[in-house]
Amino acid sequence: MVNKVKAAVMTAPGKVEVQMLPYPKLDRGALILKMEMAGICGTDKHAYNGETLLYGGTEAEQHIVFPTVHGHENIGEIVEIDPRDSSSIEYHGTKLKVGDRVTMCPNVICGNCYYCRHIFAYPFCAKNTTIGLSYPSDRHPYVVGGWAEYMYVPPKAWVYKVPDDYPTTLGALIELFVVTATLDRAKEFSRLEARGFGFGDTVVVQGIGPIGLLHIAKARILGAGDIIAIDSSQFKLDLASDFGADYVLNMSETTKDERVARVRELTEGRGADVVVECAGVAEAVPEGLEMMRRGGTYIETGNFVDTGEAAINIHRHIAAKNALVIGNSNHPHTGYYRAMEMMLRYNDVFPFEKLITHTYKIDDAPEAMEKSLDPESLKVVLVP
Repeated sequence: MVNKVKAAVMTAPGKVEVQMLPYPKLDRGALILKMEMAGICGTDKHAYNGETLLYGGTEAEQHIVFPTVHGHENIGEIVEIDPRDSSSIEYHGTKLKVGDRVTMCPNVICGNCYYCRHIFAYPFCAKNTTIGLSYPSDRHPYVVGGWAEYMYVPPKAWVYKVPDDYPTTLGALIELFVVTATLDRAKEFSRLEARGFGFGDTVVVQGIGPIGLLHIAKARILGAGDIIAIDSSQFKLDLASDFGADYVLNMSETTKDERVARVRELTEGRGADVVVECAGVAEAVPEGLEMMRRGGTYIETGNFVDTGEAAINIHRHIAAKNALVIGNSNHPHTGYYRAMEMMLRYNDVFPFEKLITHTYKIDDAPEAMEKSLDPESLKVVLVP
């Protein structure tokens, strides 16, 4: 019988330790998984750098806790489930059993607040907690995150069954691909006024990490015209072309004014129809708004934590441009099976496996965390 679980614990900003934690007791409605793979997310990097404020200015405002076992991009195999819960945990009511593989939405909601009762699909819960970010590792259930040999999936989490033959690497990327639903949301506005994201639109993606690359792929799937990728890493920009980008702009070789001018040059002077911020730095926003045309759409998805402030001119950037701004602090729990199927369907079109550049054992988690900050890495993952 397992008594201890080896886990990577972020004990404070800048500190990751490998610890042996108690094996959790199974509660009703929960699962215990034997982990296959877990990713290091941009949010984990922010926490490591001391940027910990989530949902700032809302009823759900909170800080990422320390110590905690991170990891919310997960795939694992069920090793414990209460038989009474076998048909009540999985998102579509599919019966689960020991040995089944699952992934999960990180957001755990209360089900009772205004947002839970009025807004479907997006977990805008006033009491939202997040797997891998909100659960202390020094108390039960200890390992509510995937950077461990075993993981506790708490009650009320959305759980999705993964086919037995589904590639593990794709399984660890499902949650990331669901985040690209920001482009699906923009599509909803395209019926009127040439707003939102229409067929043939020019799309700029700022920041070409895994989320940026997946937004490029999703934009291509949804019928984008020209796609322009912006980053300071030539390694990432080269890969952007493999995912469907038509043009790349290297920030280390251009100025802000030169980049804005180039985007306008490629769009007959107007600016891009859609700009997606995936860089995770506040300073990217004013530049992205400059690149956007009048009546264009700006999608903010990179600054999931509070990364500070950036100055924008309200008249110039928002009012005069009649901008449509789409924020993103949660992704749709309804989107997992679509994402799972689309990644498998397009696996021969886009080199999804290239997103995972480094794989580390849990014993080497401190090194993995440092590698994830390297500009020449993309998705760094941990395996038991």
